[in-house]
Amino acid sequence: MKRYNFKTRAQIGWFKAAMVGTVIGLLIAPTAGRIMSSQEKAFLTDNPVIDAIGSITFGPKTKIMINKDVVALAKSEEAAKEAFQNARLAYNANGVKVLDIDVSYAQVDEEKDKKAIKGKRVLRNEKLEAAILNSFDRYADADKKLAYTMRVDDHTVTVEHMADVISILEQAQNTYDSKDAFKVGLKPPASRNVTMYEVAVEEKASGQEATEEAPEITETATEEVTEETTEGSDTVTSEETTTEEATTEEATTEEVTTEDPTLAAQSVDDGVKYVGFADTIQVMETYVNSSQITDKDTAYTTMTTKNAEASIYVVEPGDALSLIAEKNNLTVDEIKALNPQIESDDDIYYDDRLNITVPKAALQILVEKQETYRENYNEDVVYQDDDSMFIGESEVVQEGTPGSHVVTDLVTYTDDMESDRKELKETVEVAAVAQVVKRGTKSKPTYMYPVTNWNITSNFGYRWGRLHAGTDVGIPTGTTVRASRAGQVITAGWVGGYGNCVIIDHGDGVSTRYGHLSEVTVSVGQYVDQGQQIALSGNTGRSTGPHLHFEIRINGEAVDPLPYLAGQQ
Repeated sequence: MKRYNFKTRAQIGWFKAAMVGTVIGLLIAPTAGRIMSSQEKAFLTDNPVIDAIGSITFGPKTKIMINKDVVALAKSEEAAKEAFQNARLAYNANGVKVLDIDVSYAQVDEEKDKKAIKGKRVLRNEKLEAAILNSFDRYADADKKLAYTMRVDDHTVTVEHMADVISILEQAQNTYDSKDAFKVGLKPPASRNVTMYEVAVEEKASGQEATEEAPEITETATEEVTEETTEGSDTVTSEETTTEEATTEEATTEEVTTEDPTLAAQSVDDGVKYVGFADTIQVMETYVNSSQITDKDTAYTTMTTKNAEASIYVVEPGDALSLIAEKNNLTVDEIKALNPQIESDDDIYYDDRLNITVPKAALQILVEKQETYRENYNEDVVYQDDDSMFIGESEVVQEGTPGSHVVTDLVTYTDDMESDRKELKETVEVAAVAQVVKRGTKSKPTYMYPVTNWNITSNFGYRWGRLHAGTDVGIPTGTTVRASRAGQVITAGWVGGYGNCVIIDHGDGVSTRYGHLSEVTVSVGQYVDQGQQIALSGNTGRSTGPHLHFEIRINGEAVDPLPYLAGQQ
């Protein structure tokens, strides 16, 4: 910058102000003392001389670029952005239009931008907005048009008219709404800035005709009505069929009323209560190329065709591969292919998760249906705790008997598959009687091996024509013998063929007996703990060699001790 540039710029600024003042003074002098007419105001606003003088600026300039083309110059970036927003609003004043543009702002470089800004001067206010607005037509995408995109989860289709969306949804819904009792509609967006519609299903008013559910009549809707009229004969056939079905239903109801008044009275309101859609459906206004728009029939097929989708099956009690395959419309080989770790029914267990595939359409219909039925039922078993019985022992006190009741449920189906059930009403005809069972709460006694190195020489059972009432264990004389279970010593001394013998009473009708001892180390009346030493083994009494004879007696009767000792060593 030269040394006197600032002074020169200041002088030019004063000159500019003086020129504008002079021109305005000359123009308005004749009108002094009165209000200017609109023509006079327009003359001042559109006057090229004033425009030229007003465009003179010595500060930085901002260029407004659309798709990298300079379309106008502004005094600042703030003024440029404000003018663009106003121009965009004006462009959409008569409806939303698509502009495939990229707008940007940058400071003018007098040398680099010389060619791009040639013939352009800085504009202000309305003139700047008008210049931007006039440039829009060069960038408008004439191939794009307003359409409607329907989205369900990750599935989308785009159709040309809103009436097409309604038609697709109704066609899918009517598969289950045989009585045409429900209508499909689109709720307008809550905000004008949001172009997403909400799908709503409502029950038709009594006597409402099917045509009343249609949205505003469009060209497409008119064509559809014409097509439906052409197919009038089919409609009549459908109505006749419906009448026949109704007659059949009335006959059935009458029969039930005569023979089964309880069931008939409760089932009066049975039937379909709602037919809608299982998933949230979004419908959005969008601007797309014609090639992106799908015709109505293709869109319907796309959204309703069932394709195999991965899912998980939880194994239930009593399941087998054949049952699981039948439930899910698969073969056993298909289940094995999806679950390589499974070879047979022996490889599946309760609560296992199996990989399966299920046929599923993007547009799934949800049906709520009231159903009434009679069935036998059983009351839950009533358990009574009994501390005189061991855990695991039980005794039936009262036998249960089944009852009969009439039940009304609200059942939810998703594409023919039951997905939920809620009981609405129950009428008991014959009350069920619950089975009453006593169950033990007392811990079972445990028995330990009375000696280590348990080496059986003779088992419990008959031999030589007589019962061998215990188990013989071959051990050296002097081996420690311990109490198999805690109790009170009732015998401690010589007992005939048992030789030296210890008998312990355990207090519940059970006693243990230890024979052929060389030495007894306890006395009658003494209480001993489980595992406490009571004697030393020997070879006394009727014995053929050193060993321990061990018995368990229940209520005086000898039993095989091995089952009681199993797993205790």
